[in-house]
Amino acid sequence: MTRKEFIKEALDFSRGFTNQLLDKFESDSDWMYQAHPEANHAMWCAGHLALTDDWFVSTLAPDKAIDTTEAQKLFGSGTKPVNDAAIYPSPKEVRKRLDEGRARLLSVLDGLSEADLDKPTPEGTPEFLPTVESVFKLATFHEGLHAGQATIAHRGLGRPPIMG
Repeated sequence: MTRKEFIKEALDFSRGFTNQLLDKFESDSDWMYQAHPEANHAMWCAGHLALTDDWFVSTLAPDKAIDTTEAQKLFGSGTKPVNDAAIYPSPKEVRKRLDEGRARLLSVLDGLSEADLDKPTPEGTPEFLPTVESVFKLATFHEGLHAGQATIAHRGLGRPPIMG
């Protein structure tokens, strides 16, 4: 298996889990549930993951990037979830952004060679992302981190574990 194949499989696997989990959030109150007042709810996690895929795309292939100005206000780093469904896009719209952002990110990966994975990231990229490959590795880790947060909300709603 090539590194690109491994990365694609990891991205697909992590998003598959996230989608399976998000399928369990049905009502607005489910999407807004916070296990603790400072915890992220499923809406914020999903919106943030969509936004971050777009950031990865803008870092590696600015020509494929989309405008994320509005999403930054709700889901950007440093924002806090609000328990008000009216300020957020619908779950359907957020799920659509998740799908579209991941498709763009996979398109960027598809356009790379194995050698491209070893290239340095563009100037201005955080130091903890030294190579193109490291961006994709972070995408997988980041997905698991926030899916884990959404899992806490899922369990807080009294639901059984997804992987149980």
